[in-house]
Amino acid sequence: MKVSSALLALLPLAAAMPTAPPYGGQQITDPVRLAELKAMHADVLDKLNNGVVIPVEKDTFKNLKSDPTAKRNFVIAGLAGMALLEAAYEGVDILATLAARLHDVFTQSNFNIWDNTGYCRTYFQTHSGGEEKIQTFARGSSSVTASTQGNTGWNDPKNSDPPVLFFENESSVGLYSVQFTATDGVAWDGIEGTKKCYIEGLCNPQYVFYRKGYNIVLNTWQSQGDSTSCWYSSGEDCKGLCDSGVKDQFADNGVVWGGKCAIPCLGDEGDGYTTVPKESPKIMVAGDSISHGMESDWTWRYRLSQWFDKNAYKTQFVGPFGGTHGPQPLTVSQPRAPLFPGEAAPKIDESTGLYAGGVNPSFASSGHASWWGRQAAQTKETIHAWVAEHQPDYLLLLLGFNDLGWFVSGPEGLIGNMGAIVEYAREAKSDIKILVGNVVDRTEISGRQDLIDNTAKYNEMLRNKIPNWFRWESPIAYVDVNANYNCRPGGCPDGYDGLHPNAMGEYHIAEAFARVLKSSFGFTGIDFQVPDSVEARTVGVPSGVQTLSMPEGLFTTWTRDGNARGYDIRSRIKGMTSWWSEGPVYPATWGSWSTWVLDGQEWEYQVRTRGDDGSSDWSGIVSAVAHPKTAPGPSYITSVPKGSDSIEISWHPVTGYDVNRYSVIVWDKDDAGAFINMQAASGTSFTATGLKSGHRYGTWVATNVNMQGSISAQAEAPGGLPSPGREVIVGGGMPSKPTGLSVTNIDATTVSLSWSSAANAVGYAIYVISDVDNSINLDGNTTDTTWSIAFLFPGTWHHQFCVAAYNGNLETDHNTCVTPPKVDKRDETSVNSTVTVDAPEKLFDDSTFQMLYKLWSQNVTLFSTGY
Repeated sequence: MKVSSALLALLPLAAAMPTAPPYGGQQITDPVRLAELKAMHADVLDKLNNGVVIPVEKDTFKNLKSDPTAKRNFVIAGLAGMALLEAAYEGVDILATLAARLHDVFTQSNFNIWDNTGYCRTYFQTHSGGEEKIQTFARGSSSVTASTQGNTGWNDPKNSDPPVLFFENESSVGLYSVQFTATDGVAWDGIEGTKKCYIEGLCNPQYVFYRKGYNIVLNTWQSQGDSTSCWYSSGEDCKGLCDSGVKDQFADNGVVWGGKCAIPCLGDEGDGYTTVPKESPKIMVAGDSISHGMESDWTWRYRLSQWFDKNAYKTQFVGPFGGTHGPQPLTVSQPRAPLFPGEAAPKIDESTGLYAGGVNPSFASSGHASWWGRQAAQTKETIHAWVAEHQPDYLLLLLGFNDLGWFVSGPEGLIGNMGAIVEYAREAKSDIKILVGNVVDRTEISGRQDLIDNTAKYNEMLRNKIPNWFRWESPIAYVDVNANYNCRPGGCPDGYDGLHPNAMGEYHIAEAFARVLKSSFGFTGIDFQVPDSVEARTVGVPSGVQTLSMPEGLFTTWTRDGNARGYDIRSRIKGMTSWWSEGPVYPATWGSWSTWVLDGQEWEYQVRTRGDDGSSDWSGIVSAVAHPKTAPGPSYITSVPKGSDSIEISWHPVTGYDVNRYSVIVWDKDDAGAFINMQAASGTSFTATGLKSGHRYGTWVATNVNMQGSISAQAEAPGGLPSPGREVIVGGGMPSKPTGLSVTNIDATTVSLSWSSAANAVGYAIYVISDVDNSINLDGNTTDTTWSIAFLFPGTWHHQFCVAAYNGNLETDHNTCVTPPKVDKRDETSVNSTVTVDAPEKLFDDSTFQMLYKLWSQNVTLFSTGY
């Protein structure tokens, strides 16, 4: 460091100014604020240690040139122990009039300056290596206006830095820090010229007063004054601003040491200095939900704006949208029919959500170009108009997840769309500066290895492509957000749902952009600071939970929690011992429907709230009996493979209801991450296309009837419980016949069948031919190669048993049948009876249907909400 005893204090007197009210001060302990302040303090020490010292007489200040980025320490002849440091991160250059005024003020006292009530003052004290006491006195007051006492100490002085204490809310002094720099055994080497204590304990504090555009540093041990010199020089040469020494050498447990100094008051500098503002850029952030944020989020956009503010860049965030993504109304949960091609979806008014309560009002009213679910393919079509209207100086892009996640485009297509966004933005503003963020990872979704692979491929392609997009008049840079954002397929600490940023994630995204703004675009100042910890949203158990029987089915609702990240719901038919279905509520609102229910069924529900760090406890159980007015699914459903990628599905019409359309459901059972494909049909047949050859698909058909929506109060067409069709192997055609059929008598009226599997068969139909009446009956279907049949009266040998293989409704003949041998009466055993269940009820015992219900009712597809 180049600061020595020649450092001069620049402290104002301005005794004629009004006395500041003693509002008191307090030590700063908030970890987020401390992280920022520690960065500011480190910047001060860097300037002290590495800046250029300018020892000047008062009259030479007027010849200094403005340079807001220089590391300059101004030293004025006549005062010792203090330095005036230009704070480049505040963007203000202190010029001649300010320095001259401060010099004049502090060389006009004819009394001990540290006791003069015409100045603001401080008192500091330690006792035996700790028990620090810090007091301040407002100008004009002989009483303490703020006092803090602690016992921070300095642990392991030989191997650690002394702690820094920060204080604010003292209206006469402002923001300042205190750092005791020495013990009797160690003089800290982080500041040149520190001296060991001559007493046992802790001593020699350094004060830093943080101002807009500059900082004032007071090394108390270098600014020890002399009363006699001050008196005889009429204040021209007091030798220093402080008076320190032993206060009680006989105190218990060690010496009490302390001192007092004159210090700067807020407002003493007046307006006698020149402000040289930094660049005041307009910023546009174009992104998706990661940048939009949900209600009560701070957003990474705001965290970046705070960094700009700390570095004195008066930014303006611009764009066509405002706020965050607001809560979705209950009407989005209204059960509706799938749409026909070209049919418009009901309009749902999107609401603008509020930011977190602590967001600066000026930012809360700013704009941006990010929206929930936005794709690069969409932004490509609008970016020219946005840039032309708002004329941003910087365009920050964070797009692409939805393109890859929703199969809008692959890596190559996404690169093309991002290149188009860059080109169209430059057409609207030729000198725009562009930062392109890559795509972040998310926690792994079963069956979506493609998303992991495509994200990595695209990010590598983007990194390599950015240099080709560079223009001198419109520079562009790659931002590796993914590396800084702690979210991976194996876990996502930075996200509240496996993707979207929580409060810590917001900091990490903003840090990635701030880092590139400094390294590639010339922004100066302190580095972006990420706190060690942040406060997560607090959520409670849902209240007001109730389930209501409606014409569409059962509707469960509860009181909305403003901090909720979403909700989970689970359900079961009353009497079940385990929950039949459990998952996130979708759409993400405070209500959930169950429309696949039967009249007279009583269902039970529980709800819990999802937060940043897990979920609340489950609510109490609520229940209701279903009395739906929806229609049953159609009968006689046939499903036939067609070509290499299609299934033809047909059914009989449903009568006795005001049918609006049918919903055809096709689900790929061989793809763990497959979506449910639900499409509208106006007649009694439908061809599902674009399917994967060789994959097994389940098929169902539901009936949609006209009625008024219970929530929307508009004409709707909800569907009821679907009817299943046979499964189909796409492209499989007619299966081969099963072979090796054998029958074994279990007793006189029970048999067990077995056979060899058949190629391209999704299942087998078991037929029974009775020689009593020559009837042929279908006993059942199975995907296994074994089957048991009981109650075969008058005996098993009076029946033939046949097995056919099927692929959908393509079924082999069953003309190869087997009759078991006659059972001697002495070999007969009794057979327990069984209870049959109505056909629709059997669906709720079907594991395939249970999974289908979960995926449909809570829409656990790629995401739990739109992105």
